Amino acid sequence: MDIFKFINPEAVKIFKFLSIALIACLSLSVHAQKKERPEKPLKQFTIYEKGQYMTKVDVRKELRGTENSVQIEALNVSGGSGLIRGEVLPGAEISQVLAIVGNYNLTRQISKSGRGESIQLMDVVYPLRLRLTISNQVLDVEMKEAGFWKIVVGLTQ
Repeated sequence: MDIFKFINPEAVKIFKFLSIALIACLSLSVHAQKKERPEKPLKQFTIYEKGQYMTKVDVRKELRGTENSVQIEALNVSGGSGLIRGEVLPGAEISQVLAIVGNYNLTRQISKSGRGESIQLMDVVYPLRLRLTISNQVLDVEMKEAGFWKIVVGLTQ
């Protein structure tokens, strides 16, 4: 049974032609979409130089702190322990903190032990690039965002 026998044959030809044209246009316009890669977030810090005896350098932004400060903790893995000869190994010592980019207003010591020490830089202006001398080893690090940063350095001697 032909359902088109009650319809004008000229209208059927036009309908078929338009259908074919529509399908052809749709098939030509279909193409693969490019996958957009999400942009990598910019790293919030960069370590430019690290001393050879620095076994661990952990730089992170703490979310709990609201002030612009940097806490630096330096620990000697074997510091404070005695050798067989009776000599006690020294703890890590932060001897110099130099701001190459940015600045800070105040340095305060938080703790000092046989293994090392911990200091805090207050009222920091970011971006901040620091050159730290810890037990004659150099660490050059830059933090780009404002906030409370913590730098933990582990040394072996």
